Amino acid sequence: MTFKAAVLSIDGGGIKGIVPAIILKEIEYRTQKRIHELFDLIAGTSTGGILALGLTVPISDEDRRSRFTSAELVNFYKEEGKIIFQRRPEEKQSLLEEIKKMGLNVTLPKIAPNVTNPEDLFSPKYTRIGKIDVIKKKFEDTIIQKALTEVLITSYCTNLRMPFLFTSNLQKEEEYKQENFRIFCQGYTMQQAAMATSAAPTYFRPYVIRAIARRDPDYTLVDGGVIANNPTSLAIIEVINSYKMRGENLNLNDILVVSLGTGVRSRKLEFQEINNWGQVKWVEPLINITLSGQSEIVDYQMEQLLSAKNTPNKQYYRFQPQFPDFQTTGTTQDTYTVNDAMDDTTESNISSLEKVTAEFIFRNNNSLNSLCNILKNH
Repeated sequence: MTFKAAVLSIDGGGIKGIVPAIILKEIEYRTQKRIHELFDLIAGTSTGGILALGLTVPISDEDRRSRFTSAELVNFYKEEGKIIFQRRPEEKQSLLEEIKKMGLNVTLPKIAPNVTNPEDLFSPKYTRIGKIDVIKKKFEDTIIQKALTEVLITSYCTNLRMPFLFTSNLQKEEEYKQENFRIFCQGYTMQQAAMATSAAPTYFRPYVIRAIARRDPDYTLVDGGVIANNPTSLAIIEVINSYKMRGENLNLNDILVVSLGTGVRSRKLEFQEINNWGQVKWVEPLINITLSGQSEIVDYQMEQLLSAKNTPNKQYYRFQPQFPDFQTTGTTQDTYTVNDAMDDTTESNISSLEKVTAEFIFRNNNSLNSLCNILKNH
């Protein structure tokens, strides 16, 4: 089966972006092609947006080869993760001490068991200084219009209260006139798109960029995961629109769809545990539930809309490892546990993420082979 178009979608998930990066590394190895050569459009949210940009940034305006391989992007998570998730400087006076001065008998585990620093209740957990340095080094001042294949990067504008999409397709910026979202290309850089799509609330400050083409105020942007942690449906719509703008028809069954998750954890939240939770205790689990639930409902929709069965006409491939909620032993006899937190950059957790993904690739070898054979002929 051959397809007229192929799209790649990459979920958000923080440091767990190493999971799709490893799968992409395997696809590059099996096809002997760079990812941007295999897909007509790549959509990404948050860490997936950074990956999408990393896969399509050219060496320079003159040298149109890709700057990074997927293997290099795997190392990006291993080497730069701690720099990106860098704690902000400690406050001179602990907030918990201030609370105690008020005569309140409160301990942090009582009010927020997942929070280790009381300042995190009222301020972003991480400084963005390290992230800015890393992103700037990776993308320099490359404008998004220079992407090696079409990209779509998600974000959300809090002051206009609407979705904000970065595209490398200038024609879309010129022709899309809807008032319920913004889509921009000209003058914006990959660095700006990467910073905006990964500005996760509670973890990082919002990212502000100057309005260029419209008479808007400055845009205050946060992580695209708040609107589309799994941007697969956006990828399909946008590749259809791209063909339409070229005067070509593209039907749904003409599209090969590859969707990569960042892994999900099976740990149950039982009634006895959550029954008396209030706003503070719900914050961190709710973020995880919202993002993973949003991703899985899009997966369900795609399975209903597209051919996902193992037949010659299969057109939808979703790769989403399940993280065990206990210590487990894989086919290599390695024992590991995985923390599904988006900011656990410890060497042990990154090693576990690598192992669980290697196990997933081993168990899904036939499906990956089937996909790569199609991609090689696309």
